[in-house]
Amino acid sequence: MARYKAEAEEAKAEAERNLDLAKRIQAEFDNYKKRVQRDREEQVKAANDKLLCELLGFLDDFERALSSNASPNEFRRGVESIHANLRSLLQSKGLVETPCETFDPALHEALCVGEGEEGKVLEVYQKGYRLGPRVVRYAKVKVGNGTERGESDG
Repeated sequence: MARYKAEAEEAKAEAERNLDLAKRIQAEFDNYKKRVQRDREEQVKAANDKLLCELLGFLDDFERALSSNASPNEFRRGVESIHANLRSLLQSKGLVETPCETFDPALHEALCVGEGEEGKVLEVYQKGYRLGPRVVRYAKVKVGNGTERGESDG
């Protein structure tokens, strides 16, 4: 009988050790998850800071252009240069303009329909962009409804 009591106490002690170990492992895992989340947030902040610093150069360029006494043609060339540089920066980050020939609901938002070839984009109100496979902004478009100008309904 004493042997069973000793075995039971040993089993209880082992169970308590295992429970303590499980609690420590759980705490370590929780700390790991928090650390990974903090690291991820820091990476996002660093990427945002880098992009904002790159964009500040464009703000400086616009402020210089607005405060200059340049002729309208010089001013326009300056703004076109800023525009080209900004497009180049965005493309270097992977931003791609979505094509707008044929309507695709995965890339376009149809704001209205009009007379024209069915499914053909007739007008682009706002360009759309993708970053890799992800749509960042849907293109806002007018889509042809399959009727031609002058067609009758019956």
